Amino acid sequence: MKAILFVGLGSALGGSFRYLTVIWVDRKATGDFPFSVLVANVVGSFLIGLLLPLYSKFGWGKDEAVPLFLSFGLLGGYTTFSTFSLQTLKLLQGGYYGLAGLNAAGSFFACLLAVFCGWKLGQLFWG
Repeated sequence: MKAILFVGLGSALGGSFRYLTVIWVDRKATGDFPFSVLVANVVGSFLIGLLLPLYSKFGWGKDEAVPLFLSFGLLGGYTTFSTFSLQTLKLLQGGYYGLAGLNAAGSFFACLLAVFCGWKLGQLFWG
């Protein structure tokens, strides 16, 4: 039951932070490309990678309070595959096939690179 509480609280905060990120990026970005969710997903991927070595340093398993709150909750709520999928579908429905492909491939590779870079940086900090 504690695990659900940690994940739920973190998810609520993460979703709120994502909403603020989307508003901020949408005010800055122009055009049809959904930069806001891409930014949230890349930043969240970087941060989760950054935290992995910290968890190892303290011997925290995935079922302990800090990883549950931060990774599964906060960052899980902050990043979003469902919104990414919806925005990609809207691009396809609008006939923006190139942007839809760019969003799908760019999100995948940028998030994978971000989690790797965060992990490497985390190893330098906490390894």
